[in-house]
Order: sequence, then structure tokens, then C-alpha cells
Amino acid sequence: MDKNTVIKNYCLKKRQIDLIDKYLKKLKNSNKTHNLVGPSTIDISWDRHINDSLQLSKFIFKKNSSIIDLGTGAGLPGIILYIYGYTNILLIDSKMKKINFIKEFASEQNFEIKTICTRVEKIKNLKFDFIICRAFAPLIKLLDYSLFFTKKNTSLLFLKGRNVMKEIDDAKKSFIFDYDLFPSASNGDGFVLKINKYKKL
Repeated sequence: MDKNTVIKNYCLKKRQIDLIDKYLKKLKNSNKTHNLVGPSTIDISWDRHINDSLQLSKFIFKKNSSIIDLGTGAGLPGIILYIYGYTNILLIDSKMKKINFIKEFASEQNFEIKTICTRVEKIKNLKFDFIICRAFAPLIKLLDYSLFFTKKNTSLLFLKGRNVMKEIDDAKKSFIFDYDLFPSASNGDGFVLKINKYKKL
């Protein structure tokens, strides 16, 4: 999906487009030294990163929902959702270079975006309405991590690749859960995996 189609599909305002353009420019420059995202994705960023991130907005109806982005990397999808209006969001990554990239961008744009540089399993006593992530870990591991952050009505939204069914089968050996699977809006044969209730066997 090209830039203009993404803008149209998500009714992006001029300010949001400007911020995304600034983010992508910084990502492109920083990626030369820090390898934040796959180099082959830079030229197709509006589909591969922006569209891929923004599609989660179709599942999160309230902009004030509390959200945690596990293994956010360069801030995807978290920082793009923040630009889109989801301000109650926490971005987690264990690599300081990635958190520093997000903090730098946030400082440049006067964003108040929450970040923590730590391993997911070290975070205690925080619960969220939505747990999201992209290309972070196999589903069985994500469900383990999600146990730390789940309250009664928490939804899990994971951007997954073409091997999602194998991950689901593997996870069902350790967890009971129902799920919905939606084809990704971005190119690459990916999926959005939604899980509402789950428990360990």
C-alpha cells in the first residue's frame, strides 16, 4: 500500500502525516548505524511499518485505552499509534539503542511517550487493556509474557507472519485460548492475531 492510500485509509491529518514523515526520516538515518529495522523495509516503510502499525487501530476503539507494546524495537507499532492519538501507551524494549532512538524522537517532537528499557519479565504490577507487539517472540512466549499484564478484559493483538498457524498449534500445547485471525492490511502474507481469553494448562 502506498503513502497516499495509507493516508486515505486512516484519514490521517496533516500534522500526523508530518510527524510520520519526520519519524521515517529519522529511522532511515539512524538505521545506517544502528540497524533498527530490516534495511530492505526502509523504501516501503509506508506499507511495511506505517500501514502495518495503524491497522491495529481497527481493533482498539477507545483512544484512551491502556496499551503495552512488547519489544517495540524502533517504536513499531507503538509510536505510530501514539501519533494516531493513542497516548496511554507504554513502549518496552531491552535494547538501549532502540529506546534511545524513541526517546530522541519523542524529545524532538515534544511527545510525552512512556518507555522502559528492560526485559519484559522484569516488569511487575502493571495491567493493560491491550497487549500488542510485532515480530517479537513466538506466540507461546508472548502468552507467557502477557500473563504479567493481563486483567479481566485484556485483549492481545499480535502482528504475526505466515507461520502463525504453527505458532498457534505450538501454543495450544501449553495454553487454552480462542482466537480470531485477520489477514494483514500490509503486504507480506502476515496476520493480525487477536486473543481475548486465555489460560495456562
